[in-house]
Amino acid sequence: MSFKMTDEQKFLFDLQGYLRVEGVLDDETLERMRADMDTHGIQNPENDPGKSRFGGFLSWGDDWRALIDQPTIMPILNEIIGARFRLDHAYGMAARGDVEPSGQGMHHTAGMFGHGCFYVNHGRQMHNGLVVVSYALNDIPAGAGGFCCIPGSHKALFEMPSKYYRVEDNPLAQQIPMNAGDVVIFTEALTHGTMPWTLKGHERRSALLKYCPHYMQWAKAPMSSEIEGLTTRQRQILEGAYVWQREAIAAD
Repeated sequence: MSFKMTDEQKFLFDLQGYLRVEGVLDDETLERMRADMDTHGIQNPENDPGKSRFGGFLSWGDDWRALIDQPTIMPILNEIIGARFRLDHAYGMAARGDVEPSGQGMHHTAGMFGHGCFYVNHGRQMHNGLVVVSYALNDIPAGAGGFCCIPGSHKALFEMPSKYYRVEDNPLAQQIPMNAGDVVIFTEALTHGTMPWTLKGHERRSALLKYCPHYMQWAKAPMSSEIEGLTTRQRQILEGAYVWQREAIAAD
């Protein structure tokens, strides 16, 4: 595997604050992962983003653990965070459209350095704080709901008027359609949120892994690197925050 992000991907991430990568997970893998969700009781979810999260999936099997260092995503993380990135926390989201819909107001702004959310460039090198890798396990059609953002807001210099933090009736908010197996990667400095899931008879199913530079920690405590079945590289990515003599993540 070449440890390289393409010039087009760099341009789009810098421009938008997010990057959609198509076809990262194949159909067979997706089918197994959806079955795992059913097995672990992730069924009949609510449509409230605050109540639709689930965790613990890194212990469910190799398909889930493989998300930690997914080969297509690794070179992107290496470029936008650095070769010593770490996985800070992870959770899944599920929602269904046959219950009362609820959204989550937009949050975060450019320059949240004190909170670990930032996007800056030094020369031709971009630097990010917390970065999200969101895998679509089901199709997310246009207009269905789910992840939305204000593209380019990760570089905004002026305070955003309060009306633009709404997810509904907001001309700046864009929902990002995805096919099952696609991934959207975004910096937490991007103003983003969750639109209500409106597609009846079809659930939103997503897995979100959140990475950050090796020297910072967002969550209250680091994730366990002692989960059964982890590879040596996955354990390295799950290490807590530190700087001194930390090794770069191997490409293969």
